[in-house]
Amino acid sequence: MTLNKVYYSGGEEIRDLTIVGGGPTGIFAAFQCGMNNITCRIIESMPQLGGQLAALYPEKHIYDVAGFHEVPAAGLVESLWKQAERYHPEINLGEAVTRYRKLDDGSFETTTTSGKVFLSRALLLAAGLGAFTPRKLPQLGCIDHIEGRSIFYAVKNISDFEGKKVVIVGGGDSALDWAVGLLDAAEHVTLVHRMHEFQGHGKTAREVDEAKDQGVIDVYMDTEVTAVQTVEGEMKNVTLVRKNGATIQVEADRLLILIGFKSNLGPLAEWDLELVDNALVVDSHMKTSVDGLYAAGDIAWYQGKLKIIQTGLSDAAMAVRHSLNYIRPGEKIKHTFSSVKMAKQKKNEQ
Repeated sequence: MTLNKVYYSGGEEIRDLTIVGGGPTGIFAAFQCGMNNITCRIIESMPQLGGQLAALYPEKHIYDVAGFHEVPAAGLVESLWKQAERYHPEINLGEAVTRYRKLDDGSFETTTTSGKVFLSRALLLAAGLGAFTPRKLPQLGCIDHIEGRSIFYAVKNISDFEGKKVVIVGGGDSALDWAVGLLDAAEHVTLVHRMHEFQGHGKTAREVDEAKDQGVIDVYMDTEVTAVQTVEGEMKNVTLVRKNGATIQVEADRLLILIGFKSNLGPLAEWDLELVDNALVVDSHMKTSVDGLYAAGDIAWYQGKLKIIQTGLSDAAMAVRHSLNYIRPGEKIKHTFSSVKMAKQKKNEQ
């Protein structure tokens, strides 16, 4: 089942929980809804589930999610969906949420850009960092005509770089990961970083240093890309300028700029919710300053928060679990272990 073809339309039927955001946190929240016997829907602004993992890093390997020694981003999204789809959550793709309204009975009305209105008894925001756009190199001027052809801001298909001379800009995790990850595909890899040391994970930085020592990758520190040269719309060279003023010309077919993204909460920032560092403040139950409205994943802030996938999954479980007290006030909530629930479900299916 492809993640951009899934669609269960519930119209204006009320659900127990509306989940805004279809990234890993949102998908896992839908699974948790199934585990807790509550109905839910996901509203996702992109044409597919998976959030940034699917849109920007589908072929990037992830190493810090429990239970996976190593997994491609797209593979992790697929696995998360396989967990959730058994409960048939309603999925609405290509719909950006613009506003919400809490009704007199405590339920929520959520409106999207298309004008659709969705009703639910509680609301969970799992929209990651909101809308995101890649950081660019302003010194390159207007390069729109070669973006997506010679200049990239993410690796969506390794085939775009196969047999090419690739210059990567950046010193964080993504830049280091792909400096190593493209070695087998690219003809040659050059890594350029404007600072004197890397900011990425130590293990990957050591792998880059080892590759440099072996002569399979060129690394320029304290250096910036200042210009690109094209011939008939195809990139041929990039100009590097070192901090000491030295200029270097490097042959390049592809320029991969991995210096991060700018995030924007969009309409969510205008919802009059408490914010810290462009994220929504939540309590230990993942509840925002509005009763019945929860947040999980990168969009949620609490003291000591780690913005990693694993934490987002934990946030989702906490948010769904505690939302039960709002959705079913006064009802005693019993904890059921997943193994027991699944055993009963399989027995009923036989």
